[in-house]
Amino acid sequence: MHLITLIIYAIFFCGSNVELRRFDKHFRFYVQNVASRFHANWRKSFLEKNPFVRNRFKLTKSRTNYNSSDFVYPMILTVGSCLVHRNLKVAQSRLNSSLLYVDILNMNYNELPSDWASENRATARIACRYVLQGLRRKRLFSQNYIDEISEIIHIQWMKRNGEYASKDLMVPFRNLTEIEKDKDRKAVLIACITFNEHFLYHRFNSTPVHFFGYIIE
Repeated sequence: MHLITLIIYAIFFCGSNVELRRFDKHFRFYVQNVASRFHANWRKSFLEKNPFVRNRFKLTKSRTNYNSSDFVYPMILTVGSCLVHRNLKVAQSRLNSSLLYVDILNMNYNELPSDWASENRATARIACRYVLQGLRRKRLFSQNYIDEISEIIHIQWMKRNGEYASKDLMVPFRNLTEIEKDKDRKAVLIACITFNEHFLYHRFNSTPVHFFGYIIE
């Protein structure tokens, strides 16, 4: 084994637990902020493209403690005939009270149930990891590198969502429409911008992200 590799192993396995926890804390902060911003960006983009849409209810597998007596407002949704909670962001099936739907369009990130929040975090975690990796390896944050990370995000998304994703999305990144590619690119750009705006380069002992020949819209 090369000497440099041995040194890296020694630092990783014998290093201070306090130091490891410190970087882990910074990384969680980074991921949380990117996930929140990624969801907010999705909401904004969706409303810009669908200005007349008022809600977007999705089935959730997360069990949340809602008082059944609060589901008193009948409402016809695209998911069927439901009762809607007083907060107007949660719906319950009339026929099966175990089926809950959440309005992800009108929920902030911190309001999302755990299954929908975890999807945002999964994407954010990949973007953050590869931004840090790119900085440590002195990669140029060019169109090519941003697309490299975006492709990884897409591959991992297919692994998580393959059971119910539409067939036109279950294709290699290069075969996606530009609109779909931009969704993954946006996650990477948000991770880059968040890294700079929160001065995280101080916490991770790196440089800020500098884009190379890439125009931020």
